[in-house]
Amino acid sequence: MRTTRSVLRHAAACLLTGTLAAPALAQSYHWPDKIPPEATELLKPLPLTEHGQPVPGYPDGPIAVTPDALTFTPDDLAKLKAGHFTAGICLHTMDAGWPKLQEQGISNTLRDLGIRVVGVTDAKFQPGRQISDLEQMTARKPDVIFSIPIDPQSEAAAYKKVAQAGIKLVFMDNVPVGMAPGKDYVSVTASDNQKNAYYAAKELSEKIGGQGEVGIITLVYDYYYSVAVRKTGAKQAFAEYPGIKLVGIGTITSPEKAYGVATAMLTAHPNLKGIFAAWDTPAEGVVSAAKTLGRSIVVTTNDIADDSALYVARGDFYAVGAQRPYDQGVAEAKSAALALLGHKVPPFVAVPTLRVKKIDLLSALKEVTKQEPPASVVKVCNGNCF
Repeated sequence: MRTTRSVLRHAAACLLTGTLAAPALAQSYHWPDKIPPEATELLKPLPLTEHGQPVPGYPDGPIAVTPDALTFTPDDLAKLKAGHFTAGICLHTMDAGWPKLQEQGISNTLRDLGIRVVGVTDAKFQPGRQISDLEQMTARKPDVIFSIPIDPQSEAAAYKKVAQAGIKLVFMDNVPVGMAPGKDYVSVTASDNQKNAYYAAKELSEKIGGQGEVGIITLVYDYYYSVAVRKTGAKQAFAEYPGIKLVGIGTITSPEKAYGVATAMLTAHPNLKGIFAAWDTPAEGVVSAAKTLGRSIVVTTNDIADDSALYVARGDFYAVGAQRPYDQGVAEAKSAALALLGHKVPPFVAVPTLRVKKIDLLSALKEVTKQEPPASVVKVCNGNCF
């Protein structure tokens, strides 16, 4: 067992090299000596999409850089420890694996850097509630606020007020409309959402033999960049197959609406063979709708966590283009820390796509969550996942 001092030394070394001092892994699953080549290949990250979200000053989007660009000197670490900086986290929801892992990645890294988190809020996917959360967090006067806007258009004024109060902003996935990096906010960290969706939709296309009707279910807000670009990636993949016809794009305002939208799409298109859902929570609603109607379709999506991993293990999700939310949280915390020191921060940091299918599920889940896969997932895998 490492002492507190040795843990701190290890954390500092990891931060200097751009790696993460991840939580200790439980020893509950006996990993096989040899992982099948197909699983090993899937675990290799895909090359980044070149540009991120278009923002003022970057009409084509800033060049995407990996989190490896975010490093610290020993002097930086000493200044952070002595700075007594504080941070707030204003999330869109906490009712899913993705935001929980983001919060953990941010909080654990800030703690290692000597930055204190003064509060974490959950807006329950309600833009008005998030605006109120931002106002209350601003009143606490933290040095930096981390957030992902639910509605990047209607909430833009609220975020600008945060910036005008002298509080640094670091965004997850999306930038509110009209806000410029280096002026209104520090940086945004996102998964390679376009590549995530492209991979998942391509796997769906291959599974149905490149022939048949397919659909997409996504968020209604097209200015919600990280989700809108998933629609772009999925359409790009479907368009590569002349025999595939995209017959519908259903939109939702919140994840629980996906069940009804999927039911309507499946009813209107009795020959529908597959649906790509923009992330795992609405994809679960798609699976439920199909089962209720007695329909067998291929469902693919983005994002993986302990809950949605069960859907992959059962075969309900055929393929997932996964984000790495814990690693994104680490990158966001590092971006904030560098900005607090007055260093220049890349405007767009992207985390490469992780390809997930049943065969590499356990390894991929461990990569995403930084924990051993839960016994429930291992049991459902029944020796068929690695």
